[in-house]
Amino acid sequence: MNRCILCYRCVHVANNLTEDRVHGVLNRGEHAEISTYIENAIDNDFSGNMIDVCPVGALTDKTFRFKSRVWFLKPMEAECSCTKCSGKVVLWMFGNEVYRVTARKDTYGEVEDIEGKPGWICNECRFEKKDTAKWNVIGPRVVDRHSVISQGKYETKIDSSTKNIE
Repeated sequence: MNRCILCYRCVHVANNLTEDRVHGVLNRGEHAEISTYIENAIDNDFSGNMIDVCPVGALTDKTFRFKSRVWFLKPMEAECSCTKCSGKVVLWMFGNEVYRVTARKDTYGEVEDIEGKPGWICNECRFEKKDTAKWNVIGPRVVDRHSVISQGKYETKIDSSTKNIE
């Protein structure tokens, strides 16, 4: 709860992905916090998608936590055949090792719609398929050059006619 800014995005996504509401805002005012209700756990095949929508990193992937920073990893678009979800993801790789699997996001940082449906990925694809042999790697993910993730991947070019750095 140190990082949470009570944006309620995880609650909204959980309400869209589950039939029963299992977590929400407890207490009021400065004592408000997002938590599960008494003795309930978020047990859904798509619960990992709440990690992707958290804007401040209060929700983290236990399999990736403290392993690396995202700007040291190379995002690769990949897909697999999955019966639960679209199977179209971004693999965050260092060398040939998969550190993290996330849903594809659009230019606004929201989960992309794939073929007219939300591009949520199932927990099996997110947490259990960390082997590159299980994925069909399409190629590198296009990253905005102003993103922190792209640091060091783009060389500065000097325009000789105007002496401007692009």
